[in-house]
Amino acid sequence: MQATNGSAASLRSRGRLIGCCMALVFAMTAMVFAPAAANATGAAPETTTYLALGDSISFGYSEERFNLHYPTESPSYFDEGFTNAFAKDLGKSSEVGKSIRLVNDACPGETSNGLIGENAELGGETSSESYAEIEGPGGYQGIGDWHPCKYTFQTHLPLHNGGYLEGGNPVSQLEEALSSIASKTSPVKAITLNIGSNDELAGITKCEDEHYSEGEVAILACVKSESEHVIVPHILKNLGDTIVQLDEHGYTGPIVLLGFYNPDTNILPGSDELQEDTNLAVEHELLPELEEKYGIKNVTYANPFPVFNKGTGAKEQASICKYTEMCNTNDSGGEKDDGDIHPSPTGYKELAKLVNLAYEANPAK
Repeated sequence: MQATNGSAASLRSRGRLIGCCMALVFAMTAMVFAPAAANATGAAPETTTYLALGDSISFGYSEERFNLHYPTESPSYFDEGFTNAFAKDLGKSSEVGKSIRLVNDACPGETSNGLIGENAELGGETSSESYAEIEGPGGYQGIGDWHPCKYTFQTHLPLHNGGYLEGGNPVSQLEEALSSIASKTSPVKAITLNIGSNDELAGITKCEDEHYSEGEVAILACVKSESEHVIVPHILKNLGDTIVQLDEHGYTGPIVLLGFYNPDTNILPGSDELQEDTNLAVEHELLPELEEKYGIKNVTYANPFPVFNKGTGAKEQASICKYTEMCNTNDSGGEKDDGDIHPSPTGYKELAKLVNLAYEANPAK
C-alpha cells in the first residue's frame, strides 16, 4: 500500500511538474506571438499619402529618358524626380513614417489654368481656346485655355497616377487632389505644388510669334511687359485659388510650394531679374496675403533660384549646366547650351533637399 501510495504521489508530482512546464511553454508562446496576433487584428500602421501636384518637374521628366524609351515611355522611367526622393525623406520622418505612399498627379506641360480645370466652383473657367489651337503648329496653352493638361492623353505621355475622366470629360489635378483629401482610406499628410513655368513659356512663345519680324529687342520688351502685367499676376491668382481650395476642403497639413529657376539666362538676357521677381512675389506677397486674408499658415516656400542660378556669367552658366539638362549633348541643342530645361539627376536631388528643408520648417508638420 505504501508503495502504491508512494507511486501515486510521485505521479501526481510529475503531473504537476509537467503541467507547470506546459503552462510555461504556453505563456512563452503567447508572448512570442502576441505582436503577430496584434498585427493580424489591424494594428499595422495606417497607410498615408503624399500628394504631388504640378508640371513636368513634379512628374520627373527628362528629354533624354523620353527619347531613350520612345515610344514605350512608361511613367516608371521617370521615377527619379524630386517627388520620389522627398517621399523617401518623409518615410524617415517621425511625423509620417514608412507607411507613406506617393500619389503623383503631376502632368508634363501643365499650366496654372490646367491644374485648376474648367470647374467654376474651384476658380476655373470655360476654355476659349481649343485643343486644336493649343496642339497645332506653334500652339501653346494661353490665358484662355483651362483644359486639364494632357489628361485625355490617348496619344501623349501616360501619367504616373493614370489620368482621369468622368463622363468623357477630363478631371483636373485640383479636382483629383480634393478627391484624395476627402478619402478616409489613406489620409493626405503632405502636399507639394509646383506650377507656372509653362505659363511663362506660353508668354514667351506669344511674344516670339507676335514680334518675330521686329527682332530680339522687341521680343524681350514684350516678354518683360507680358511677365509683369499678365503672366505673373495670373500665376499668383491661380496659386492662391488652388491653395485656398485645398484649405476649404479640409486639408490643414504641410504644403510645400516649389519656386522657379531660370535655365534661359543666356538665351533671354534680363530674364534672371524677371524670374527672381516672380519668386519674390510668391514668397513675400502671395504667402502673407494667404495668411492675412484666409488664415492659411501651412505653406512654406522652396526657392531653387539661388542654387540653379548661382553667380553671374560663366559661374551661373556652370551652375545651370550642373543642375539642368541644358548642356546635355544627348538632347537637341545641348551642345550649344540650349538643351532640355528640366533638372538633371543632380538637380532633382537638389530640389528634393530644398523641398525637405521647407517641409521641416513647416509649422503644420
